[in-house]
Amino acid sequence: MKLSGIKLLTIDLDDTLWPCLPTIQHAEQTSYNWLQKHRPKITNSNSPQDLLEKRKRLMCEAPHLKHDLSEARRAHFRQLADEYGYDYDWVDEGFRVFHSARQKVNLYDDVLPSLSRLREQFRLVALTNGNAEISRVGLGEYFEMQISAADVEQGKPHPAMFIEAMESLQVEPEQTVHVGDHAIHDVYGAHNAGILSIWVNRTQQMWQETEFKADFEVRDLEQVVALLDDGIAG
Repeated sequence: MKLSGIKLLTIDLDDTLWPCLPTIQHAEQTSYNWLQKHRPKITNSNSPQDLLEKRKRLMCEAPHLKHDLSEARRAHFRQLADEYGYDYDWVDEGFRVFHSARQKVNLYDDVLPSLSRLREQFRLVALTNGNAEISRVGLGEYFEMQISAADVEQGKPHPAMFIEAMESLQVEPEQTVHVGDHAIHDVYGAHNAGILSIWVNRTQQMWQETEFKADFEVRDLEQVVALLDDGIAG
């Protein structure tokens, strides 16, 4: 496993560059507060957890929505409008309220200095199964492009996003490394795409998978920089 000759880094977003759970919790609460004010029949009958469970059921009934979380939320709002006798004139605004709050992330301390270093030596592409937008979280200048599950109609660990990144930038698999926190989505996804993986294990978890493993393990992006520097030097 050599890291010399690498040209492209594909990089995950949620829980790799910022903690995901507090971001989503804030966005969900912001959305719920907006519904309380503007469509109260919905919140009078549903807690935030109730709405989450309804959205999960909708995505089970319409599996294509799991690859497009933005459309899933709009579809859920339309479903709620039908259920509680509202028209659809609020759906787009309701989605914008959630989506705007979803972009309010708290980057890990190592992210900006590490991305600054990495972009000097590599081409960077952001990959996400979610609907965070690098341009709106303040990271647009560091990446050449972003690819989401909605763009290719498949989420990681399917190889579609990785392949799209390589084909778009005309880079070969042996010239590509994926960086991410999730064993299945990121490490197995990279394996499926035939590229190397760097597992960002910020919480010092034990590796649980038996059928595959990460090519490299680091605790943060500073170690990614050091690992790749060593690979170039070696």
